[in-house]
Amino acid sequence: MSQFIARNKHVEEEARRQELLDIESKLVEHDFPPQLVIENTSVCNIKCIHCSHREMLRFKEHMNRKIHDKIVEEVGREAPECEIWPTFYGEALILHEELWERIDYADSVGCKNLVLNSNGTLLEKHGNIDKILNSPLKRFILSLDGLKKETFEKIREGAKWDVVYPAVEKLCRIRQERGQTYPAITAQFSVMEDNAHEAEDYRKYWTERGAEVKIRPMLEWTATGTVRSETIDRDSDFRIACPWGNNTMAIHSNGNAVACAIDYEGLFVVGNVKDHTVKELWHMLGERLRKHHKEHNWEKLPTICKGCGDWQVAGATYEDEKVDGTRPFWYDENSTIGRYDETEKKASGIPITK
Repeated sequence: MSQFIARNKHVEEEARRQELLDIESKLVEHDFPPQLVIENTSVCNIKCIHCSHREMLRFKEHMNRKIHDKIVEEVGREAPECEIWPTFYGEALILHEELWERIDYADSVGCKNLVLNSNGTLLEKHGNIDKILNSPLKRFILSLDGLKKETFEKIREGAKWDVVYPAVEKLCRIRQERGQTYPAITAQFSVMEDNAHEAEDYRKYWTERGAEVKIRPMLEWTATGTVRSETIDRDSDFRIACPWGNNTMAIHSNGNAVACAIDYEGLFVVGNVKDHTVKELWHMLGERLRKHHKEHNWEKLPTICKGCGDWQVAGATYEDEKVDGTRPFWYDENSTIGRYDETEKKASGIPITK
């Protein structure tokens, strides 16, 4: 029996490696970040057990409006299809009306691909359900991570199942009644020991209510804090170029551009958007970070990358996609977001890594 279990584990590991190699094979060089996280706020109202926000030391604040507007104006000019996340570490709905003013402004200057994530605790406040459904958002992601009340409230400390679940169901119901295509609604589930047994029931529950479901491995948030994932293998020499670092840039609330979206503490700062354009910062990251990833030159990686295993959880499982243009771009081999065309590639001298 032990030999059978070991053999099955080996087969699973090999399949996972191949999945990661397939993701790496789709990584190309981009002239502009295909995915841009704009941290409009680093403030959050709950303390999830699997999130490093609860131990984050850097100052928690809202981004100055002028910084936000400078960023989205450049995106609108340079790369309208860039996928913009108006927050990541914080809870966006804390910003109340200011959030919707910023989202509307981004849309007005040409940003076409706006994706918002939330913990759902404030859906029933300040008319947020109508504002979400009337907004230019392409996708609205709700991180829920548990189906049963006790599981949900254990993982998402400070959130109440009796508040969040009815509100999300209401959001899905009204969207269906209106026959809306956008925003797509995604119910996200990060797998960990506390909730793995609920994953399939969670998938069924939210699919039946009209949401797309995303089941993803749990992150370690660069392993610079105390959060650890059972999915991360720290004993293997196997490694690929990191999809997050290759495709995503995050700008913190103070304007700092950091290694990637999960550099929550801002340990690797390439520059500040007050002093540089987004495009300049992206190319600076290319020289200092992406280049070494793509060349598998691991010893030259920044310290934060050397200790990070989150590249291993780049994949996730989705229900069948119902809404065009809402799947993360690296799942779509036909996506052209931020890519050079053949003429530009030759003129730029920047290699396209396959």
